[in-house]
Amino acid sequence: MTPHRRSSRSALAAHGLFALLSMAAIALPVAAQAAEKVTIRFTWKLKGEYAPLFVALDKGYYKEEGFDVDLAEGSGAQTVLKLVASGTEQFGYGPAVAAAQAVSKDIPVVVVALYQTKAPMGVISFPGVSLKSPKDLEGKRLAISVGETFGDMLGTFTKMNNVDIEKIKRVQMADAARSAQFLSKDIDIMSVYLSNELPQLEKKTGVKFNVLKVSDFGLHLLGASIFTGTDYAAKNPETVKKIVRATNKGFKDAMADPVAAAKIMQKYFKVPMDPDVLVEQVKATVVDTNAPAGKPIGWQEQADWDANLKLLKETNAITDLKPVDVYFTNKHF
Repeated sequence: MTPHRRSSRSALAAHGLFALLSMAAIALPVAAQAAEKVTIRFTWKLKGEYAPLFVALDKGYYKEEGFDVDLAEGSGAQTVLKLVASGTEQFGYGPAVAAAQAVSKDIPVVVVALYQTKAPMGVISFPGVSLKSPKDLEGKRLAISVGETFGDMLGTFTKMNNVDIEKIKRVQMADAARSAQFLSKDIDIMSVYLSNELPQLEKKTGVKFNVLKVSDFGLHLLGASIFTGTDYAAKNPETVKKIVRATNKGFKDAMADPVAAAKIMQKYFKVPMDPDVLVEQVKATVVDTNAPAGKPIGWQEQADWDANLKLLKETNAITDLKPVDVYFTNKHF
């Protein structure tokens, strides 16, 4: 073999090796690219009202956006808000009212998507106890617990509806005792979340309770929302945008078919939940989902925030009122 041929073959081999290495250099980063791990921490234990997020997880909407999402249980709004504010975890999911109270205490969080402008809350009574309007609260025994939302808002609610609060027999008791006292008829009226306690109580007792939705009588409280730390939102705007977008898809699907959403949610309970209860919880969650005309699900109107902040201030739920744009943002739509 001549030196020229040997040189040519060596050059070809070198060229081929270079091409292979170049292809590997291009392919390796793509193959090695892993989904970004993100936690969305609920403010409480698993329940049917979280179904839209599990729909987004189960159908791969978070994965499509490049995330490995952990939907994790919580142990109270204040704990979760502090975790998110500190950057220990990325996102929280729970009542926007709780986030508003945190912001007013200088905890650096911001609501990035709002799904309920009217939290599904009501008061209930047994069929024999009249409950057609707020005026029917007069003369009734109402359970009141420290920190219980409706109890805290009772003064405002009665003023809104020309009800004499002094004619309501308010019975102070521990929150854990309320259901037992109500079911034994030691109290007449109890507040509940329609997306949680009401379906459970009706299934347990076989009773169709009288229900007074407080939002039908002016008490509009901001409910389900996604919140994150203000610093995290500023540094990771694309991540926030993608998480909101994927969650919105889950909400749209749950709104379109609550029964299918309940079946998906069932797969994530360690102990199976009563399917009838779960379906009713999901239905009660998505029926009040915020979807302003011409805006995407989750969009937040300043008027809703203004009204809620005024309400919280009037009831002393917050003492320090910040500028409204500190509480929420629509930058991630």
